[in-house]
Amino acid sequence: MSQEDLTKEEILKHIIAIVENHIEISEILTQKFCRECTSEDPEWAEKRESIFTKLKGLMLPYSFTSRLPQNEDGVIALSVFSHLFQVQYTFAKIAIMLDMVRGASFQDVYIDSLSSIAAKINEQFKALSRFLTYCIEGSEKAGEEREAIKRLEREIDEDNIIICRQVSVMTGGDSPFTCYMMRKIVSELEHISDYLKDLAEIVADF
Repeated sequence: MSQEDLTKEEILKHIIAIVENHIEISEILTQKFCRECTSEDPEWAEKRESIFTKLKGLMLPYSFTSRLPQNEDGVIALSVFSHLFQVQYTFAKIAIMLDMVRGASFQDVYIDSLSSIAAKINEQFKALSRFLTYCIEGSEKAGEEREAIKRLEREIDEDNIIICRQVSVMTGGDSPFTCYMMRKIVSELEHISDYLKDLAEIVADF
């Protein structure tokens, strides 16, 4: 290994910094989904701008990649980054879909399960950050956080089933535009959960 190559510990520290930025975006979305309102959200434009500003800034933390080792560790790190890129892309998609959901009440669009899913994904991000920290420390607690990430992924799958049933009952089987978009948003949130679970599995073998 050359002097310039990053160690596993250094790579994980850089990944934690990126995950921490993701947590901030996740919290903005969680606040949006948990906001019970019967009219347009006057703060959404500002929140949306904040999300895209943070997404733009997320490319800066990857400046360290020129020091990735040219071996299996570097390949594994690349796989981790691939999952993080997918998360960032999905965040952008969700923000755009939220732009398209207008003129509908909280109960019509953001059913309780949706805010529950968003909150659990936020928990997943925080568990992932702790997991990565414990991996650096060599702590047995890393296993506990890894299990928490997997548990939350299963719970989000179950919540997705519940919300789809709620939509079907509420609409009588019809799929008006807002409900269609809600299903799409839930699906994208579930994808983020899957990415986080898979990312933890990759790091566990790092």
